[in-house]
Order: sequence, then C-alpha cells, then structure tokens
Amino acid sequence: MIQHLPKTLPWGHHKATSARLLSASLWLLLSALILPAQAQTIPRAEPGWQFSVTPYAWVPSIDGTLRYQLPGQPGPESADVSKDGSSILEALNFAAMIAAEARYQRYSVMTDFIYLDLGANGSKLRDVNFGGGGNAGVGANLDRGTESSLSGSLWTLMGGYTVLQGDWGHADIVGGFRLFSLNSETNIRLAGDVTAPGGSASFSRNAKLSESATLFDGIIGMRGRLVIGDGFYAPYAFDIGTGSSTLTWQASAGLGYQFSWGGVALGYRHLSYEQGSKNLVQDLSFSGPFLALNFTF
Repeated sequence: MIQHLPKTLPWGHHKATSARLLSASLWLLLSALILPAQAQTIPRAEPGWQFSVTPYAWVPSIDGTLRYQLPGQPGPESADVSKDGSSILEALNFAAMIAAEARYQRYSVMTDFIYLDLGANGSKLRDVNFGGGGNAGVGANLDRGTESSLSGSLWTLMGGYTVLQGDWGHADIVGGFRLFSLNSETNIRLAGDVTAPGGSASFSRNAKLSESATLFDGIIGMRGRLVIGDGFYAPYAFDIGTGSSTLTWQASAGLGYQFSWGGVALGYRHLSYEQGSKNLVQDLSFSGPFLALNFTF
C-alpha cells in the first residue's frame, strides 16, 4: 500500500523544467557532432554487416499519476490516481522484451520492443476535480484498496552514426522515434463522500475507470560502450524527445562481458514520460535493473 505521494508541481514549472532539459540535451548532442576533427578518433571500418539479437529482462518500479475522465461526465470532471514505486513483479501477468541491431561500418539501425501486462496492483486516488468546484483531495482514511492494472507496448526504432571509436570503445549519435501504447484500468474503493471547495460531492465508493493512450515521440541521443578489458565493457545510452509527450527521456548504464558469439550485461535503466494537462499520462516513469543476453553474427 502506498504511504507517501509525490508532490504535485505547478504545470508551468514542469513545462519550464522540461524545456531546459531538452535544450541542454540538444546542445550536448550538437557539441558531439561538431567536435574538431583532430580531437576525434576515426572509427575502424569493420568488414560487412554485423547483427545482434538481445533478449532481456527489465524489472522496473513504476511511479506516476494517471488522470481519468469521470464516468458520465463530459466536462472537466476528472480523477487523479497515483502509483508510487510499485514493482512489476508484484502483478506481472506476461512480459516480452527484445532488442536487435544491425551495423555496417559507421552506420547502425537498432530496435527495441517491450510488451507488459500487469494485473491489479496497489495505487492511490489522490484528488477529484468536480469542474466548477475545483480539486478535492482524497484523504488516506477514505481509500479502501484502490488498485490499477496496466498493459501496453513500447517500441523504439533508431538509426545511428559512429562519431568516435577506438580501443576505449565507441560513441554513436542516434535518432528515431518511440511509440508507447498504454491501456490503464483503475478500480476505486472509497469509504465515504469527498468534500470539495464550496460544498461536498458524492463519489462512488466503488468505481471502475479505464482509458487508453498512444504516445508517438521523436527522439535523439547517444549510445555506445566503454571497453574495460579482458572481455568486460560498460554499455551506456541516453535519449530525449518530444511529440505526443511534453517530454520523454531515457538513460541506462551497466557492466557486460563479451565473447566471440555473444555476451551478457547487467545494468540499470530509467524511462520517463510527462504530459500533463487533460491527458491520461500526467507523468509516468519506469526505473529498475535489467539483465540482457546478446547473440552476435
């Protein structure tokens, strides 16, 4: 059961922070592209195509706020539901995760696909918007076991170009898109009525809310690996973008071991979305460890 709720910042603050983060990331990527030629290590041209397929397991915790339109209410009435640090292992029904890459000299194409089906898991009804009455907070004493279930897929497709490479490893500039399809359902259980500013309003003790969303965002970033030695390496990746989302970004790093036909890597990955306004996804993040096996040919 959730004990603490994340603070809700004004939307203007979210928007300004997102813009600063996006601008800083764009400057970093631009700097990498215009490094003086003498400071770059020219990539070694590997003969022909190289391919890799990487099935993996990612076990993130899920934090965020979802906004539902109240049943039978065409106006601004809505309910905010928060999920705070719940692990997918608590409610996992099914998951499939796989990535693949094709490289030809400096050029690369990679894709990553995730499907998750999570059963009922603890969440919290945070507040209800009754239109002209404003937002009414829902105290913990009213909640009697609100649960949410999530299912959806996340598909990333990116092209890359190696700008730096040497005995130390390589760095690629990448760009593409990320498509996130989400189906969310929340069963709300309250023990009483909710008091709104200027009066009170009844909210069903048992209510079923469900919505879906599809987010398509363009992304840019960097990825690669640092060679440690004796087969060990450190993979890293970062991307940031916008589109259907106000801001989405992702970062990962780890430690791996590579042999002739494959390898294994263990690391940590964080993925974040921000939308705000009247959208289903107000903010949503996935953070946790991953274990990956790669097969090269």
